[in-house]
Amino acid sequence: MNESKLSSRPPSMGEGRNALDDFIGGTSIHGTEPAAPEPATPPAYPWDAPGVRTDVAKVFNLRLPEPYLLKLKYIAEHTPKSMQSFCLDALLPAIDTKIKALIDPTQR
Repeated sequence: MNESKLSSRPPSMGEGRNALDDFIGGTSIHGTEPAAPEPATPPAYPWDAPGVRTDVAKVFNLRLPEPYLLKLKYIAEHTPKSMQSFCLDALLPAIDTKIKALIDPTQR
């Protein structure tokens, strides 16, 4: 059997530098340096961050006094809307109104 020693170096592709080494090292571009990456500007608001998706629903638990929970259930039983749908229809516009007031103090 041929017993060869394992090497921690990859096999060489011949003596000296080759086109692949030049490309990797950037030596084929004469007189230019790689451009520095532009610093990432954080979004102004968390909801504008990359990766925030409008099609993803997150859970938020809300503690309601018992009479209001019973009222909410009554609404859901006597209208075509679910409890979730009723709350979202009321809450989302209220959130947007409050955000506008916080962002633009002249709207307060």
